[in-house]
Amino acid sequence: MKNLIVLSVLVLAFCAGAVEYKFEITSNKAWKLECGEEVAFSCKLLSRENAEAPFTVVKGATLQSRLVVDGVSTVVKNHISGDKPVTVSAKRTTPGWVYVRFALMDAQGKKMVQTVIKGRKSSVYGGIGALYEPEKLIAAKAEPEDFDAFWKSRRAMLNKVPFNAKVTELPQKAPRGFKLYDVQLDCAGGMPLSGYLSVPVNAKPKSLAAVVSYQGAGVSSSWAGARNGAIYMNINAHGIPNGKERAFYQKLSQTTLKAYYHKGKNDREKIYFHGMYLRVMRSLDYIKSRPEWNGKVLIVTGSSQGGGQAIAAAALDPQVTMCIAAVPALSDHSGSFANRQPGWPQFYRNTAQKKADPKVVAAADYYDNVFFARRIKCETWLTTGLFDTTCAPAGVYTVFNNLAAKKKFIDIVPTGSHSGAPARKAHARSNEIILGK
Repeated sequence: MKNLIVLSVLVLAFCAGAVEYKFEITSNKAWKLECGEEVAFSCKLLSRENAEAPFTVVKGATLQSRLVVDGVSTVVKNHISGDKPVTVSAKRTTPGWVYVRFALMDAQGKKMVQTVIKGRKSSVYGGIGALYEPEKLIAAKAEPEDFDAFWKSRRAMLNKVPFNAKVTELPQKAPRGFKLYDVQLDCAGGMPLSGYLSVPVNAKPKSLAAVVSYQGAGVSSSWAGARNGAIYMNINAHGIPNGKERAFYQKLSQTTLKAYYHKGKNDREKIYFHGMYLRVMRSLDYIKSRPEWNGKVLIVTGSSQGGGQAIAAAALDPQVTMCIAAVPALSDHSGSFANRQPGWPQFYRNTAQKKADPKVVAAADYYDNVFFARRIKCETWLTTGLFDTTCAPAGVYTVFNNLAAKKKFIDIVPTGSHSGAPARKAHARSNEIILGK
């Protein structure tokens, strides 16, 4: 079976005009392979001078291939492009992940750089991957014996904190047909819950589904979103004020919240995600308290770090009825014990040359999607891109294998990077549920 994948990237040349390059990246096999099976990844480089011109093969350009096995071993080679595709073969004998990254190199042997939106620069690249017998991927180590007891104690601690809700209507920001509110709630863990809530105009009591979305990594305000047929809440990841100028969030990301994801990681009660997950639980407490909620449909969703929060939400609150986690971070922290790349934020790596700090290993276990997945009973959708070097696909699939849900689905995008595996099918399904179809 041959899968043809076409990737296009726009390069703004440094001299006259713009040149558009297009990688044609193919695999001679499906994305799911048997151990011992060889796969060949191929790449052809095409270009054109303008949108009206046809694409033609680029001859004589240097393409660099980087073949990576589970984010551990790497083989780098340079190739000259021509009529025939550049081909890189891979084979592994154990379950896991392989991918290849193709990059266009300049005359100095450096990655070709393109200027993109708002002056940002990026190399010209594309990639594709495959998984070997992913259904056999298992947790690299045992979960903590007191995992449930720990999170039960967190629930009890949170229950002692009243909402003290401050709910402010923001008519100037409201999506059409909705009322929008800034919601600030007291929470355990050091920071309040901070979010935006949208409610359809003239919503009746107990008439609507509820959707809570969680944010990926970074520092920003909550989003003023909305969902037809639902009350919708987006909470920012840090409990910080909403609606400030961009400079406010930039300063936080460079000071107080710089590298927040590694703060306190040697203690399960001081690790940064302790407070974040308490806010996750608080968000569900609040949206369930809204008079508009129908008491039946409660959906949690997020991408990357937001996907990790959605998984924790579904595990920690049995009233969640659907979980959508695109390219979920916080998956398979202990992956390096099985020679796998851990998922973001990669709290640690355990290698023969450098053993991981036992305190960090122990604390991270309480925030691993692999273990949360075993507590999830609701319909769950995951996505992963096989060229995602941030949230490793092998770890995401390990989470999928551990899901206790009877209805579970995973969408695989062979050329998907961290931003290239959206949960379109899952969101279409959630719309059907919200609208009662």
